Amino acid sequence: MGLMALGGAAASSGVAFGAGTGYTPGGAPAVGGTATGLAGTVASTTTVQPAGGQATATVGSAAITVVVPAGAFTGAVQVVVTDAAASVVVPPGGGSAVVTFGLGVFANGVKVTGSFPALTVTVTSPSIVAGSTVYLVTGSGLQAVSGSSVKTGSATFTITSDPTIEVATTAAAGATAAAPIAGATSGHTGRPVLLEGGIAAALLLGGALLLGAARRRSRTI
Repeated sequence: MGLMALGGAAASSGVAFGAGTGYTPGGAPAVGGTATGLAGTVASTTTVQPAGGQATATVGSAAITVVVPAGAFTGAVQVVVTDAAASVVVPPGGGSAVVTFGLGVFANGVKVTGSFPALTVTVTSPSIVAGSTVYLVTGSGLQAVSGSSVKTGSATFTITSDPTIEVATTAAAGATAAAPIAGATSGHTGRPVLLEGGIAAALLLGGALLLGAARRRSRTI
C-alpha cells in the first residue's frame, strides 16, 4: 500500500469534497451492511468534519473510540467501524481474541485507500489484561502493532491506514492474570481462625489440668 495524502487519494479516485464544514459525504455504508474494502459488517458510521472529532462503536464486549485530529482531512469524511469476528486469527502460542474489527475512512462513499494522518484508537473491554496484544490481521497471519499501550481494561494505539485489527489475550497473559499472587493471604479466613483458636484452647486446657494435678500432688506429700 503506497503512502499518499488524502488529497492525492481523492484526486486519483475522482472523489471531490463538498464545500463547507456542514457538508455530509453521501453514499455512507449503512450499519448492518457491508463496507467496500473492509471485513465484516458495519457496526457504526460517523461523519467527522475537518475540525476533527471522534467516532465510537461497540463490537461484542468492546467499546471502540477513534480520534481524528483537526486538519487530518481537508473535507468531511466518515469513519467506519466493522465487526470482523469472522476474520479472527488464533494468536501465536494460543490464547483468544477479545475483539476483531475493521476500520476505514470514506469520502463521498469511497474508501480512502492510501495512508492518512495518524488516528488514535482506544479499545476498552473487561477482557483486556496487561499482557494482551494488539495485532493487524494480514493475509499471512497476525502482525503485532508497535507502540501500542495496553493495560488492564484498555488498549490504545495509532493507525495510518485501514486495517483489520485484533486485540487478543495470549495463553501466557491469561495464565498470569488468573494466577494467585505468591504470599498473598486468602480472603477465606474462617476455617484457619477456628482451627488456630481450637488449638490454643486445647493448649490452655492442658496447661490448667497439669497445674491442677501438680497442686494436688503437693498437698498429698
